Amino acid sequence: MRAHLLSGALGDAGLAVDIVTTSHEGVRFLASMGRPSRLLSEHFRVEFGDRHDMSRRRTDARVLNYLLLPWRALGDLRRLAELARGADLVVNDSLHPALLLAPALGFPYPVAQVYGENLWRAMEANLDDRAPPWVAERFRRALRVVRDRAFARIIHTLGSAGAEPGSPPRTFRVAPIVARPGRTRAEVREALGVAPGVPLAAVYLNPHFKDPVIAAAVEEGLARAGFRVHAVGEGYRARPGWVGTDAHFADAVHAAELFVSGAGMGALELARSSGTPLLVLLGDQPEQARNVAELVQRAPDFALREVLVGDPELARSIAAAAAALVSRGTPAGRPSPAAAETPWVEAFLELVRAARVVTSGRRTLVAHPRPAY
Repeated sequence: MRAHLLSGALGDAGLAVDIVTTSHEGVRFLASMGRPSRLLSEHFRVEFGDRHDMSRRRTDARVLNYLLLPWRALGDLRRLAELARGADLVVNDSLHPALLLAPALGFPYPVAQVYGENLWRAMEANLDDRAPPWVAERFRRALRVVRDRAFARIIHTLGSAGAEPGSPPRTFRVAPIVARPGRTRAEVREALGVAPGVPLAAVYLNPHFKDPVIAAAVEEGLARAGFRVHAVGEGYRARPGWVGTDAHFADAVHAAELFVSGAGMGALELARSSGTPLLVLLGDQPEQARNVAELVQRAPDFALREVLVGDPELARSIAAAAAALVSRGTPAGRPSPAAAETPWVEAFLELVRAARVVTSGRRTLVAHPRPAY
C-alpha cells in the first residue's frame, strides 16, 4: 500500500515512479489498485506461518541462502541495475537484503533505505537471546554500518518526526503515509448497505493471515457484538463475505465504529489519524508487538485493545474487546484527515535534487517487497 500511495503522491509532484516487487502476489495486489509493477524475483521473503507468526529460524536460513548463492542476491542487484537505468534514486522499502548491502557492493545508483522504526529495532534484536551476546552485538553494529552507507534513510515512526542528533546526513523521520478518505461516512455506509444505527467494523488482515479459524473467529466475534462487517484480506479472498483487496479501504475505516487489523505501523496510523477505535489481532511478530507498545505509551487515551490470535477462545475475546471499545463511544469530533503524504513528498524531492548531482536520470525506482497495509 505504501508504494501505491507514494507513487500517486510523487507523481502529482512531478516525479515518475517505477515499482518493483518480490512476489506475484505483490504484482497482483498493486494491479488491483490500478498500479503497474514488475517482478524482481521470489528468492527472498520473510517466512511466516498462516497465523501471522514469524519463523525466525526459517527466515534466517532463507536470508543466508539468498546471500550466499551468487545468482540470487547478486543476480537481483544486476537486474535492479538494469531496471534502474536512467533513474535518479532507488528506494529500498522494508529492508530487502540485496539493496541493504547494495552501497557496499558498488551498486551504481543512489539507494534510499525506507523502513519502519520498529522494524529496524526488531531486525537489530534478531539474534538477542538466540546467540552469544558478543555475536548479537557484532550483528547489530554490522547492520548499522551497512544501513548508514546508504545515500539516504527515510524512517516512518509513531514517535517524533524531528531529526535525531547524530543521524547520518539525509535522514528523515516521518509519520506513516496513509490514504485520506474520498467519500463521506454516509456515502460509505450506503455503498456497503449498512442500515442506520448498525455499527460498522472495517477489517483488514494482511497476506500472512490465512488460517480459516481466524477468519471464522472474526466473523463470529463481531456478529456477537452486533457489527456489520466489511472484511478485506488477501489470504481470505476466496472466503464468502471477504474481498481480497479494496483500493478505498481507508474510506471504510473513517466511516466505521471499529477497525480490526494486525498491528502494522500503517494500520495504527490509519486508526490514530481517523480516530477509529482499533482492535489488534496480534500474532508472533516482534515488530508489531513493538508498534502496539509504542502507541499505547505515546497515546494512552487512544481506544485500542489487543487479542492474541493464539487465544483458544478467540471469537469470545474478539466480541468482548469489540464491545469494550464501542462502549467508550466514537469521539464526537474525529480528527480532520491530515496531508500525511506531504513530508514524504518533500523528503523525496530533496533527495532527488541531491541525487541528480551524481546521476542524470528522471525516475525513482521503488523496490517494494511487502504488499501490506
